[in-house]
Amino acid sequence: MNQIEEIWQLCLNYINDAEIVTEKEFNTWLKTLKTQVNDGILEIVAANALVYDFVNKKYWHKIEKLLPEFFGDAPVKFVVSNDKPKIDLSKNTSITTSTNTLDIKPAVKPSPKSDNTVDISKMKALNTAAKTTPTERQSREQMHNSTKLTKEHTFETFVRGNSNQLAVAIGMHVTQDLGNKNHNPLFIYGNVGLGKTHLMQAIGNEVHRKNPQAKIRYLHANDYIQDVVKASQSHGFDAFKKYYNGLDLLLMDDIQFIAGDKTKSQEEFFYTFNNLLEKGKQIIMTCDTYPKNINLNDRLTSRFSSGLTVEIQPPELEMRVAILKNKALRSAKLELDDEVAFFIAQNIKSNVRELEGALNKVIYHAKFSKIGLTIGVAKEALMELIAGESRIISIDDIQKTVCDYYKIKLSELLSKKRTQNITRPRQIAMSIAKELTQMSLPSIGANFGGRDHATVIHAQKTVAALRESDERVDRDYKLLLQMLQN
Repeated sequence: MNQIEEIWQLCLNYINDAEIVTEKEFNTWLKTLKTQVNDGILEIVAANALVYDFVNKKYWHKIEKLLPEFFGDAPVKFVVSNDKPKIDLSKNTSITTSTNTLDIKPAVKPSPKSDNTVDISKMKALNTAAKTTPTERQSREQMHNSTKLTKEHTFETFVRGNSNQLAVAIGMHVTQDLGNKNHNPLFIYGNVGLGKTHLMQAIGNEVHRKNPQAKIRYLHANDYIQDVVKASQSHGFDAFKKYYNGLDLLLMDDIQFIAGDKTKSQEEFFYTFNNLLEKGKQIIMTCDTYPKNINLNDRLTSRFSSGLTVEIQPPELEMRVAILKNKALRSAKLELDDEVAFFIAQNIKSNVRELEGALNKVIYHAKFSKIGLTIGVAKEALMELIAGESRIISIDDIQKTVCDYYKIKLSELLSKKRTQNITRPRQIAMSIAKELTQMSLPSIGANFGGRDHATVIHAQKTVAALRESDERVDRDYKLLLQMLQN
């Protein structure tokens, strides 16, 4: 990313943080805008005429007022890209939507400031930007590579919505106050494919951008276990401890895997963990469940709970649409039709990975289609996936089925009542929810009248014990499972 693009990203960050636009519209429209310099004039570039028209009518007058704060008195134009969206299809096939083709003609419309021709070097931000030599740039590149971070995993490429906005806000705050005990360690949890790794790496990349000298390391928990094994075999624990204890930011993915190693790895991680915390160094971890549910030794579990824990939940419909459009634009240079995007998003609900997989399947299916990327092609491509998704059982399905079976009201199931005729169905419903859905324990508890994860764990244990000792409870449980699954 060049200096001009970096300044534009700062401008976008300001627009987003100041809530000048809504979160959804920011992700769908403004984040796609790029910059380029043409004949000494800074151009803010919309990917196509649709984006141009929407932003120009609704937001450009607001954006234009902010530009002098970031780019000084440099002339600015708002333009449409000359590049047509491309996709690697067969030579004789062009991608089309259900209503129009993606063959977009450029339409340049200058802003009022474009009449003044001022050299781009007059930008205040560029005048003060630090110059780096090739050697310095190479050194920074090597330092970044040592972090093991994926450069594309940034806050700018992370699609935000209601399901992750708190986690993103906390992540951005951590980059501004690294090592603060109020968020150290930071524990990010949620089901697979929801963006935990992307968010954690975005934090790491932002820290590196602000301070290239910071010692950062991203790794999977299995990599840490392998490092412990190698150190043990080669008697190299001094070097091992020196490396990990010297980090400024440790990013560990899927910490639950350490639970599989009951001895040395947990012991070494406990010492690494304590050492970094005592030095005020930041630790960030991800996991697929709430930290107290990981089968770790009590010392580690207690230490994990001393910082800040935040959950990422499955994306809502609008966010799924934004993810699809963003992914199509970035990876396939394709402006995805709204009708197709909504169709995919309405039918693939489980997680971001499956959503992106569905998009790839639709795009490749369109490659061999004579009619291009239409809603019909999308339906044909996702026939099997949609059939599988349609069998996914929701928390609402479980609650309704249990209430009908035990002849109680939903309001009673979710109430604070603790009579046995209400408590037992509630515990069974919670246990079934844990078995048949991918929801986390805190999410299940929240959907049962705002209860906590400990209540869900207690319900699971109680129902499991009753099924062993009470044939009627076991029969009811199996019958409810059969009703829901069929």
